[in-house]
Amino acid sequence: MIRISPRSILCSLLTLAAASFAYAADESVPKKDELPPQKDLPPEVLQALFPEGVETDPAKISAEAFLRMARRAPAGESWAKMEGTATHRRSGSSAVKDTIRVGIRFTPKRVIAQLVFAGNEYYEMGQTFDTPPVFTQETDVPDKNKTRLSLYGIMPSDLTLGFLYRDLVREEKPESVKMIDCRVFVLKGGENDYVRVWLSTEYFFPLKAHWFRAMPDEKAKPYRELELGGVKKENDFYVVQELFLFGQDWRTRVEFDKRDAGRVEEAKAPADLFLSKDDEKPAVPAPAKDADKDKDKAKEDKK
Repeated sequence: MIRISPRSILCSLLTLAAASFAYAADESVPKKDELPPQKDLPPEVLQALFPEGVETDPAKISAEAFLRMARRAPAGESWAKMEGTATHRRSGSSAVKDTIRVGIRFTPKRVIAQLVFAGNEYYEMGQTFDTPPVFTQETDVPDKNKTRLSLYGIMPSDLTLGFLYRDLVREEKPESVKMIDCRVFVLKGGENDYVRVWLSTEYFFPLKAHWFRAMPDEKAKPYRELELGGVKKENDFYVVQELFLFGQDWRTRVEFDKRDAGRVEEAKAPADLFLSKDDEKPAVPAPAKDADKDKDKAKEDKK
């Protein structure tokens, strides 16, 4: 089992939130020895997180204590930067692909994040750890329902694990996700807005989340699903490599082939952690069938 410092663990758990989503692929199952072992936290850290001095076994502590553990702020300052592509497919349509770039700065008080999608859609957001916690978002996109990001089924608030800060409705029976034990919670964010979350009892972060428009029962079908595909170790931090999101007739896969992370106290955050619009990069051509047409045209031009 890989062991890293408690500070790295606390910071890196939020790093796992940075990215997007889609349908699960069996080859992307995260291996347990690739994830930070939260159960290895020293007694003094557990005591600070559970001052009441009660049961500290993650599988047995109260739902409120478990969620407090999952929602806690990082111990120090750190950053993460990822670049890659998002691929989206709907039933009866060709796949489309766009670029995605994420920069995140973590502090004990808040998380600041920027998502740049398709090279020209900029989303600035934050997540505080106040009581109650507050999610904020600023963007220059005039109509959020007509953006490339919305077409892919991606919600900016997922980048800061915003769904974890909803009100607890109930805890359901525990389940395992890809052979990792989880506690399952139903949380409510507003009227007709519910999410069922599978949280690892060993790592205290979500492996899966389902969204519903009414209080879910055993037969309810979610309209949107998120699942973690895998993580990779970068400079002692565990950073998202792949995430999946899917709905009734669509699916999205996000892959980050460029990843980096570090502590702010050891070195300043990269100057390009957050981009301005002057730094725009062209989006990846989409859809795939248009790219094929371009290839055919290029062959004709050569003739």
